[in-house]
Amino acid sequence: MTEPAAAESGTLPGPAPGSPGSAAAVHRVRRRDPVPLGAGVCVAAVGALVLAAMNGSYLGLTVTTGVGFAIVTVGMVLQLGYSRQLAFSQSVFMGLGAYGMGVLETKYGFGSLESLLAVIGLALVTSLLIGAVVTRAPGLALALATLLMPLFVFQLATYSNWLGSFAGINGVLPLLTGADYTTTLVESGIACAVLLGIATAIVFRVIRSGVGLQLMAMAADERLGESLGISLRQRRLEVFVLGSVFAAVGGAAIASVQGIVTPDVLSETSEITLLLMVFVAGRRSIVGAIVGAVVIEYLATSTSFISTNLGIIEGIVLLVILIVEPDGVAGAIDRLLGRRTDQWAAMLRSRLPGGLLARGGKGGA
Repeated sequence: MTEPAAAESGTLPGPAPGSPGSAAAVHRVRRRDPVPLGAGVCVAAVGALVLAAMNGSYLGLTVTTGVGFAIVTVGMVLQLGYSRQLAFSQSVFMGLGAYGMGVLETKYGFGSLESLLAVIGLALVTSLLIGAVVTRAPGLALALATLLMPLFVFQLATYSNWLGSFAGINGVLPLLTGADYTTTLVESGIACAVLLGIATAIVFRVIRSGVGLQLMAMAADERLGESLGISLRQRRLEVFVLGSVFAAVGGAAIASVQGIVTPDVLSETSEITLLLMVFVAGRRSIVGAIVGAVVIEYLATSTSFISTNLGIIEGIVLLVILIVEPDGVAGAIDRLLGRRTDQWAAMLRSRLPGGLLARGGKGGA
C-alpha cells in the first residue's frame, strides 16, 4: 500500500507490530468515539426544545422537575444496571445537593452557579469518604448499609432547626434568572437539560470504554473480573462516587426548579421513586431512565389519587416489575425483537435453500 492510499484508508505506515513504536502509531490513528458526545448533545437539544415550547407552563415545571430526576437515574443506570452495585443511597446524595443549594444560597449568599459547583465538590468528597468504607462490603451487605442511610439522614434533617425542620428551606434560587417568571422557568429548564446532556455523555463514555467492559465483567462474575486483573475495589469506588455526584447534581437542579427543599427529598419514599423510574423503563437503558423519570414524575403529580397513595402504588408496581420483568420495558422489547429476529432468520433458512434448489431443478430440466 502506498503512503497516500494508507492515508485515505485511515492507517499510517509505521513500525511492525510488536516493535516499540507500534503502540504510539496505533495511538495516533485511534479515533474518538462520537456516540457519547452526540448522545449528550441530542438529549440536551431535545430537552431544551421541549421545555422552550412549553413556555413556562405548569406542565413545563413538571417536566423540568422530571429532568432533574433523570440526572439521578442516568447515574443509577451505570451503578445498578451495568455494574450491578446494590447501593441505595441516591436519595441521600440527592438531598445533599438540594440542601447544599438551599443552605449556601439562603444562609451564605452564594449565587446559583457557585452553589452548584460547591455542591459537586462536597458530593465528591463525601462520596469518596463514605464509598471508601461501604464499597468494601459485598453486594447484600452494601445494600443493607446504604438502605439505612436515608432513614438516618431523613430524621436528622427533620429535627434540625438549622435545616428548617419539617418546613425545609425556602427561597432557593433558580439556576438562571430571566426577566420574568416564565423566562426564568424556561431558561432554568434549559440549564437542567444541558446538565442532563452532560451526564448522559459521561455515562455513555464510561459504558463504551474499557472501563465499561470491566464493569460488565464485574457484574457477570467478580471472581472472573479479578482474575482478569481488574481492581474491584477501585472500580466499585469510582462507580459509587460517580453515581453519588450525579444524584447531588440532580437534587440541586430539583431544588432550584421548585424553589424549596424539604426533608421528603431524603426519605426512603424518594429512593423507591428513583428505583421505580429506573426499573420500569429498564435498568440498563439510558433513554429509558430519562423517559421513565419524566413520565413517572408527571403521573405522580397529575392526579390527587396517585399523589395521595404514591408510596403504596410505587411499592406494588416496583414489586411486580422485579418479579415479572427485572429488565423493565426496554428489556421486554429487546427480548421480543430478539425472538422475532430469530423466527425470521429460521424462516429464511428453511425456505431460501428449498427455493433455490427448485429453481435449479427447473433450469436443469
